Amino acid sequence: MQDGRRPRLIVMFEEGAVTPSEILLSLTEWADLIIVLGDSPYTLTAAPFLEGIAETTPLQQPRDQLIALLRQWEPDGIITYAERMLVPTAEIADALNLLFHSPETAMLLRDKYAQRRRLAAAGVQETKSAHLRDTTQWSNVVRDVGLPVVVKPRLGEGSQYTHLVRDEASGAMLLSRLAAEYGGELVAEEFIEGQSRLPFGDYVSVESYVVEGEITHLAITGKFPILPPFREQGHFWPAPVSSAEHDEIIALTRRALLALDIRTGITHTEVKLTSEGPRLIEVNGRIGGQINELALRACGVDLIAAAAAIAMGHPVHGLALNPQGTFFQYHNLPPLAACRLTEVSGVQDAKQVDGVQSYEVYLHPPAELNRGVMTTWIDVIRGRATNHLEMLDILDRANAKLSFTYDTVEGPLTAPAMWTLQRTGSALVGPPI
Repeated sequence: MQDGRRPRLIVMFEEGAVTPSEILLSLTEWADLIIVLGDSPYTLTAAPFLEGIAETTPLQQPRDQLIALLRQWEPDGIITYAERMLVPTAEIADALNLLFHSPETAMLLRDKYAQRRRLAAAGVQETKSAHLRDTTQWSNVVRDVGLPVVVKPRLGEGSQYTHLVRDEASGAMLLSRLAAEYGGELVAEEFIEGQSRLPFGDYVSVESYVVEGEITHLAITGKFPILPPFREQGHFWPAPVSSAEHDEIIALTRRALLALDIRTGITHTEVKLTSEGPRLIEVNGRIGGQINELALRACGVDLIAAAAAIAMGHPVHGLALNPQGTFFQYHNLPPLAACRLTEVSGVQDAKQVDGVQSYEVYLHPPAELNRGVMTTWIDVIRGRATNHLEMLDILDRANAKLSFTYDTVEGPLTAPAMWTLQRTGSALVGPPI
């Protein structure tokens, strides 16, 4: 950074873990930005807002031209908070001699099949997997990987087009449907069976940061149960793990980050809790979705700003996440049969429940529900409790105030909150994962 001017940061923007408003709040007060825009429908919609807070330029232009423009701007760092921008960010960082994941590491973080192979080669974890180039390979995959198996995009994010397959026939039908709906490359991985921890999820995530190869683990994040086909419901701190489990989870995460040669930045590592100990699900080279909101509310720590500071080589000594109490985010999801959300009832009553810090509706009716896209959250309940039991009680009481009306192929359906459906064992939840 040159003396006498504000830091200059390139932000490679796409739909991901950070929203345009979060960029405004976390970065623009202390840094000048140039935002490189992806071309997804989400980003095209967000572009007018982003153009109002910073200089912008499209990713879709000749790469040499883009790099020349960015070099002339004399940036101090480059960052992305979006999975699909990891590789182009690494390539541009390499060209401009800026801190970021190396292009090789970025590809390993983006390509989960290649990531599995690297982790196995490094002796971190062997996970059976296969690259599904077309439907004719399915019988061989069943033979080599076994059942049950998880089928998902090779370059996926947000559980998009991810399915658990328990028998060969249904897998063949799924692949035929995905060939028409998705069309991209798929991978098949052995399903890692978790140890039931209901009413909590059987997996956690580890939030870490890396500076010059030095790894610091900030927190283990607890999860609510996964809903079919693979839909996340939210997060909370602290995670309900024992001291021994904590140490095993952290040790496994550290080995994975070292194996992938992660030298800088913030990471989000998902770990399944099994009867034989923790096993890696995947490593992500970015902030986890919604984690920054949790960090700000629980600890007063801005991880978006911290990631940007790391990207520019600024010191981040003392960065820590030590929540005093139990902080949570819970998201209601629609039943799989729903194709359209037409009404949300009980909003004001849910907001008044003691322990609820805020309630927000994300999907405003009428809203289409596309089952192929990433996990579709209808809303978010944010709250604080003294412990996990009180957290469950707050969620019971808040969700009891809510109901949702949907259109389905069989006609209108009015149902309680998904949280309430789970707690009462309703068939609308779907088969267990």
